[in-house]
Amino acid sequence: MNSIKFKEYKNRKAKYIGIGLLLFSFFIMTQELSGIILTVIGILILGVNTEIEVFENFDNKLNITLFNTKLFSIKKNLIYPEYISLFGQSFSSSNEFSTVSALGSTAEFDFYVIRFFGERNRNDVIFKSKNKEEVLIKGSELSILLDVELVNKLED
Repeated sequence: MNSIKFKEYKNRKAKYIGIGLLLFSFFIMTQELSGIILTVIGILILGVNTEIEVFENFDNKLNITLFNTKLFSIKKNLIYPEYISLFGQSFSSSNEFSTVSALGSTAEFDFYVIRFFGERNRNDVIFKSKNKEEVLIKGSELSILLDVELVNKLED
């Protein structure tokens, strides 16, 4: 069955925290069990990711991966698109939780985005990337796979 996978973007702060935990745990690993626990947490922060897999028959899945190896999948309900749109978008997130708040209160990210637009202009973000070419290629493949119109706002 034909499908296209869209791997989710991993926040840079999560990578910094994961690397920091791994380095810290490396120094205390030989002394206590807590070093092993911190190592496992660091590996999970760095290695666990999600990806949306869109199938030709629209039986879509959300895959949970560990270093690009699929652990398990769950059904993902998406809007069946009347058209697919590619465009640039800015996202902002709040860091008002846990230890991440010490790294700053908000973060802004600029991405190229693939969205499904359905009836009454409802939409789902399918994929975000900082790589414009990747979005153009995956958007074209998705349009062909689902036989849906592609609206490319990146070329304007």
